[in-house]
Amino acid sequence: MELPGGLLRDGRLRRDYLFKTVTGEIERALAESGLNTRTLPEQVTRVLSCTLSEVAGFAVDEALCRSLSAGDRQFLVLQLEALIDASPRWITAVCAGCGEQLQFQIVPGSLPMKPAGEGYPEREISLSIGEVSLRVPNGGDEEFVSTLDSGSRFPLSELLFRLLRSQEQPVEVDRLNDADLEALDQVLDDMSPQAGVAASIECPHCNLQQEAAIDPYAWIVRETASLDLDIHNLAFHYHWSEKDILQLPRARRERYLQLIDRSLGKYRADDLVQGLQGGAW
Repeated sequence: MELPGGLLRDGRLRRDYLFKTVTGEIERALAESGLNTRTLPEQVTRVLSCTLSEVAGFAVDEALCRSLSAGDRQFLVLQLEALIDASPRWITAVCAGCGEQLQFQIVPGSLPMKPAGEGYPEREISLSIGEVSLRVPNGGDEEFVSTLDSGSRFPLSELLFRLLRSQEQPVEVDRLNDADLEALDQVLDDMSPQAGVAASIECPHCNLQQEAAIDPYAWIVRETASLDLDIHNLAFHYHWSEKDILQLPRARRERYLQLIDRSLGKYRADDLVQGLQGGAW
């Protein structure tokens, strides 16, 4: 699996990436990724920086995660979900036609993605003000936009000021006309990689075929909520420290939890047999 976009390294676009082995320590970092972050894009940067081992041959830190395109960041979050737990997910949506609630399943990491288009990550375009260079939005841009006041009158202008350059100089975005904005929107749509964040579904009530949006970040809270319970069970039955438990790969931790459940099931069965033999039932 490769990034739909990628990073330039020595003039060559590279799409390779590698996640760290998922241990309890990684899951704890995920659970605490929202602490002391103001916005979701900042949390995504933190999540990726603590779970990725390398991208395009680069060692990973928060600065690198900010430099990834918005599409690559969404893609990586979805692939991380599949790495942690690939079992099907139930999603609830409201039909756009009849308003009824409906449920459907998706398999994490399975939704189709749109790869980067021609010129990615930066492309020349002719506008009414002349030739400009337009790059795709990255994590740093997402963080910037997310910190703008909700009442900001010109969020698009402030974003374009970051994305556009003319001969390495900022562009006067207030000089752009409607045709320029439409052209920029089309080029960005063509050039930007896009992760799959919608599923095509049919309503069982009215048979309307529609696209249901999927929140690529909702799983982060859901998957980390049970970590403390896992630690409690393993510490109680095996008398291990929290540090030792968190260092276990997730697969091994789940295996030990299965053994505990199996043992408890055997003990319950033995108690039932003894009760029957003793006439307790």
